[in-house]
Amino acid sequence: MITVPENTIAIYPYYESYRGRHEEVFMSLKGHIKRDWMNKHAYFCLPLTIGNQYGFAVKSIYDFTIFWNGGNHPKDIRLEFHNSEDANLQTINSHFGMGTLTIQTGFTLRTPPNVNLITMNPPNCFIDGINNLTGVVECDNLRRDFTFNLKLTRPNHKIRINKGDLLSAFLPYPRNYFDNFEFRDAYDFFTKEQIEEERNCGHEFDRERKEDDPKKPNGNGRRYFNGVDAWGNDFPFQHQKNLFKEGEKRENAKKDLQDD
Repeated sequence: MITVPENTIAIYPYYESYRGRHEEVFMSLKGHIKRDWMNKHAYFCLPLTIGNQYGFAVKSIYDFTIFWNGGNHPKDIRLEFHNSEDANLQTINSHFGMGTLTIQTGFTLRTPPNVNLITMNPPNCFIDGINNLTGVVECDNLRRDFTFNLKLTRPNHKIRINKGDLLSAFLPYPRNYFDNFEFRDAYDFFTKEQIEEERNCGHEFDRERKEDDPKKPNGNGRRYFNGVDAWGNDFPFQHQKNLFKEGEKRENAKKDLQDD
C-alpha cells in the first residue's frame, strides 16, 4: 500500500504510455472564475466566484451526442461520437441503465489517509438534461479507479457535448467531517441578548439592501467581499477572497474579473 502526502491527490495511469496525460482529462478549477452564463453583476457575488473554483473537473475528450429514449435498459441510451480519441484514456458509455451515463478514465486517483472524494456537478456549470450522481469514495483505500456517473433527466432530447466541456467534478474532504454536524437551536448556547444583536445586524443588512443599495449599486454586496458586517466591523474569523496561495496568480484573477 502507498501513502499519499498531505494536501495531494495522486494520479497514476493504468498504462505507462498515459503518464503525464492526466491534464487531458482532469483540471483544477482554481482560478477558473468565469462561467458563460454569468453577467458582470454576478461576479460581485464572492460566494459564487469562490464556489466556481471549488474542486477538480473531468473534461470530455470527445465531441459527442447523447440521446435517451426514457427506458431503463443500457441500450436505451444512444451515443454518437464525432471525433476519434484514445478510447482507453476516457471511456463514456451506457453501462448501468436507469438512464445513466458512465465515465471511466485511464487513471487512478489516490488521496491522503482519511480523505474521501465526493463526486458532483462542476460548480455552477450546467448541461441541459444531465445531472451528476453524488458518490463518496474512499480514495485512500481504493486501489483501483472509480467511475463518474451522470443521470439523464430529459428523455427524447438530444444533448451535444463538445471536447473540453466539463462533465463531472470531485472534491476532497476529511472522512467523518460531515458526520459531526447537526442542527441545534441557537438558544441552547447563546444568550437572548447575543441572538438579538445578531438579528439586528441582519436587519440592518436588509435595510441597506432595500434602501441604500438601489441608490449606489453593489455597495451592500461589497461588504461581504471586503470582510465587514453591516456596521463596518471586520469579520472575526479568517476571510477568503480567492483560492490562491498568497501572491499566486492574484493579478491574473483580478484581470479575469476586469475583462469580463
